[in-house]
Amino acid sequence: MNAARFLQRSEWEPELRFYGCKPLEGKGKLNTAEWWRMPWQAYPFTVPVESDGRLHQGAFDELLMMILQSAPEGTEFPY
Repeated sequence: MNAARFLQRSEWEPELRFYGCKPLEGKGKLNTAEWWRMPWQAYPFTVPVESDGRLHQGAFDELLMMILQSAPEGTEFPY
């Protein structure tokens, strides 16, 4: 059986910022998530974090796929 792997905020937040994502200003935190935005999208997305800021590895991988798939063609990183 595999144990669930969680990433600390210090591991996942810099990676999201590398792709140009930022916390959404003016929106409060949700019980189990935070509002974030990508520079090329008008609408925000949620990052499902635990109360201590940890993020499940699987959820993080899904977020990265969504970010990369939604980036406009020709987008170069770091943003």
